[in-house]
Amino acid sequence: MVGIRNGRDFVGGLSMMVTGGLFLWFGRDLEVGNSFQMGSGYFPRLLSSLLILIGLIMAAKSVVVEGDHDADTPFNPKALLLVIGAPLFFAFALTPLGLAPTVFLVTAGVSFASIYVRSVRALALGAGLALFASILFTRLLSLPLEVFGPWLSF
Repeated sequence: MVGIRNGRDFVGGLSMMVTGGLFLWFGRDLEVGNSFQMGSGYFPRLLSSLLILIGLIMAAKSVVVEGDHDADTPFNPKALLLVIGAPLFFAFALTPLGLAPTVFLVTAGVSFASIYVRSVRALALGAGLALFASILFTRLLSLPLEVFGPWLSF
């Protein structure tokens, strides 16, 4: 009889498959196109399919590979709140704050969810990613994003 050996991986894989399926379902009306003439639904459908595939691999792995049974690992509510709250903060803060401050705050904030990250490294990572995202999305890809929003206009 086949049983689940790693509950965390199984639940994680299952949640990834459900999330990918939901994204596929919500984007079902978007035009897909092809590789040379991509429609608005091409990239979301590709990412959703990859998410489902990775979730399937994780769930299958959970049946084969034994998981870690660290009973000593304490529950970390700070990490849970920061990781779940980061995309929500990003969604609501991008327009008023702009790309650079939002990426900086999200990256630095989520870095503090780990017990291994020091403050200086988290701030440096946030600054580096904010600079990289600003150059990539506003200059190289020419997306209509403000580096600094109206709340921080200089």
